Amino acid sequence: MKEGSSVWHGVTLRGDKVPIRIGRNSLIQDNSHLGSSNRVAGELINIGDNVYVGANARLEACELESFAYVGMGASVGKGSIVESFAVVAAGANVPAGTTVPSGQIYAGSPAVYLRDLTQ
Repeated sequence: MKEGSSVWHGVTLRGDKVPIRIGRNSLIQDNSHLGSSNRVAGELINIGDNVYVGANARLEACELESFAYVGMGASVGKGSIVESFAVVAAGANVPAGTTVPSGQIYAGSPAVYLRDLTQ
């Protein structure tokens, strides 16, 4: 975990099966869970710089590029990538192996393209 980042109350960081990397100025809010259900060589949870992870979110062996946003209660499945300036809406369930492209919002369960981000 790099400088400026914070992990809030009740967060579970399970680094026993996959390593967890958290970049600069990222925020992991209350009661989120970061981990993996099994150990596979090469898997990790990689969180870039200036990333927001909302309360009660679940991340499993995925990548959140810098400036990604994961809403409250959302989950990001194994092998998924949330690109820079992409949004996973609150309560969304991103299936394993999904890429959320930059500049787009994904919502629902399973999460699908909702719309492009606007100013």
